Amino acid sequence: MKEGNKKEVIKSNIETNIVDKQNVNKKEEWLRILKFVLFSISAGAIQMVSSLLLKLVILDHFISAESTIFFITEQATSTFIADTVGLALSVVWNFTFNRKFTFKAANNVPIAMLLAFLFYIPFYPFQIWYIATIEKALTASLGGSFAYIIGLVTCMIINFVLEFLWQTFVVFRKSIDTNNLAKKQKDKEGDNNSKISEKAENKGKKSEIKAKINTNNKKEDN
Repeated sequence: MKEGNKKEVIKSNIETNIVDKQNVNKKEEWLRILKFVLFSISAGAIQMVSSLLLKLVILDHFISAESTIFFITEQATSTFIADTVGLALSVVWNFTFNRKFTFKAANNVPIAMLLAFLFYIPFYPFQIWYIATIEKALTASLGGSFAYIIGLVTCMIINFVLEFLWQTFVVFRKSIDTNNLAKKQKDKEGDNNSKISEKAENKGKKSEIKAKINTNNKKEDN
């Protein structure tokens, strides 16, 4: 292969790899967001079901509706207990699966868990205040159960957005795509890129051979 043709093939391969890598990165980021959404939905379902079952099915039958506790704001004791337990279960579930499958992180688990829980130092009091406030504001018009559900659902939406940003830029910022799953994927992509480069080079060689044959045929005709 001529030196000029080699350079063109190499340049073409580099440009193709850059474009492919950009497309793969965009695809991976969208896939990461989708995974976070799905795991957050499952965590939200766990939080909602556990909180509702604990409050409406169990605690409301054993704890008086007039029983209140003051934490950030005065609220029903059953609401406070249900929110706390539901949130704790949701956090553990969300962290475990997002660490392994969404962010594919291999960082130290205790440190990552500590960073994940640090998010809830300000958010947990906010959640307690927010749900209690919504419940109080809407109970007269909707009833206690529906008011509680509305407060819980809207708070979960706020939690979803803020927690994704926290986990992306704080908890897993330096360890995204470092676990075994990510390494296997990178190895597979590297093999695919090598095959693409090899095919492009073979295509260049075939084009050069074809051009030589055409040139020789023209000379023979002349």
